[in-house]
Amino acid sequence: MPVGVSTSAVRDLGDPPTTPISSRLKCEVHSMRSHARLAGRAGILCGVIGALSSAPVFSQAPTRPLHSIFGVYGRLAAGQDSIRIGEKPNGRISVVLRLYYSMGHTCQVNHDGEWRKDHVAVVADGLDANRQCKLNLFFENGGVRLQDEGLQCAPVYCGSRGKLDNVNLPKFSPNHK
Repeated sequence: MPVGVSTSAVRDLGDPPTTPISSRLKCEVHSMRSHARLAGRAGILCGVIGALSSAPVFSQAPTRPLHSIFGVYGRLAAGQDSIRIGEKPNGRISVVLRLYYSMGHTCQVNHDGEWRKDHVAVVADGLDANRQCKLNLFFENGGVRLQDEGLQCAPVYCGSRGKLDNVNLPKFSPNHK
């Protein structure tokens, strides 16, 4: 007999059970249903926790640009494409852009922009007063990518062969020649 167990609590396996089978089955079925409900609730809870942990946290988005975006993209040499991004004291961001295309056509932008969640947005005059130029600069993979929203900037700031939309330039590094 196990130590610490009274003889009244131990039943010989050969003895018939004292509880009727129907009552025991009801108890076991109820217990199984309770476990199933508990497992279902645990599964739902795990799903909710998983969804919340993979959801983006908006408070983590920087309200100010990372210092690493400032500098020169392309090359600051005559006849070479370049975009210079500078930090201004008032929180504005200066964008000086020169792109060169065939037959001497160029694009030139010299405007201030502002940081918007994940990019610099420059809003300037368009061809029509009702349709402004909206040039967005996205900083990805060690470079900058331009987006001419609605294609309203190139007609104002480029020659006929120039474009601003989907232009990509790597960040300038003095080590790369």
